[in-house]
Amino acid sequence: MAIRSKNNPAGQAVHEAPAEDTPGYVNNPAVDQKIDAHIAARPRDFDYYTNLVKDNPDRAVRLLIWKDQKKHESDMKVVLKQLPGAREFYDKQAPEIKLRIDEKLKGVNPYFHDKAFVGEVLREMDRQNRQALAAPRAGVGMATG
Repeated sequence: MAIRSKNNPAGQAVHEAPAEDTPGYVNNPAVDQKIDAHIAARPRDFDYYTNLVKDNPDRAVRLLIWKDQKKHESDMKVVLKQLPGAREFYDKQAPEIKLRIDEKLKGVNPYFHDKAFVGEVLREMDRQNRQALAAPRAGVGMATG
């Protein structure tokens, strides 16, 4: 695939990106450093996970998904506290705002619906707050003459 640099006009040299059959994994040196420190502090964890992946890959996958599910549960504890306020804000909105929120929630998996709903309501609240701050106020910074 040809990639054109911002600094090169359209007619100049074009760099070719190598075509890859499979996408590679990106290594983040800062994350790798943290992982290496954890491995050094707890080498038995490294051995356990290495053997788990080698001996029982299905169990290793389920363990990774379980960690994701625990994070989801933790996120949902916060969402469930925010949900009543989000519903109250949503109910007070004009129909066009409700429609905009509903459109963004179309196709969201029901498992994630409450979290997505709260996120969209918070974005709408932020958008409305920014509009209020951006609106010129009478008497502030205006010259009278």
